[in-house]
Amino acid sequence: MAGRSRGIGDTGHATRVAVVRCIVVAIIATIVLAGLVALVFWLVVRPKPIEYIITRAVVRHFNVTPPGAGSAGGGGGGTVNATFYLILAVDNPNRRVSMRYDRVELRVLYGENGTQLATAELPAFHQPRRNETLLQARAVARSTPVPDQAARELEHDLAAGELVSVEVRVVADVRFIVSGVISRYYRVRGTCSPVNIGLSPSAARSFESVPCDVEIW
Repeated sequence: MAGRSRGIGDTGHATRVAVVRCIVVAIIATIVLAGLVALVFWLVVRPKPIEYIITRAVVRHFNVTPPGAGSAGGGGGGTVNATFYLILAVDNPNRRVSMRYDRVELRVLYGENGTQLATAELPAFHQPRRNETLLQARAVARSTPVPDQAARELEHDLAAGELVSVEVRVVADVRFIVSGVISRYYRVRGTCSPVNIGLSPSAARSFESVPCDVEIW
């Protein structure tokens, strides 16, 4: 009986080992197959990085309420009113990949801490292959609260009367389309900095385009 028990135990152990081995082989095969699919996709499609460029930026009705103004205690930050007119060039250089933008948001940030001044939501759109699309945005700040330091720096910029330097951040939800197959959603973020916006008419006319760093995940 003892010998028979050991035989049954050995058989059960061998079965478990075989099952584990099959699972490991299946996982490795799946990983290898996924890698081959990704490699074939890259060889066939040869995707190129998309590019964002701020080609024009103008600000109107720009004013700052200084920190503590109108406050009995003299505390608190300031507020900003402004309208930013921006043109974003979205370049898709790919021959086989088109894109569907389902949400696009532009944010205008100021200072080292990235104080948000204004935002703009843009409508969804489809971008064909090998296409450059120009997006016009109007980002409005209406009594936007800002920290003391940012308010003082903005006051200084306005007093100088030359330019205000901001960062424009683009956040979009995108799906890629290849031969009719639509991918899952990807988040695309473009960081455009510094965007130097002239405050005087002559400075505004001399605006220089700003390329953006683009990340996809």
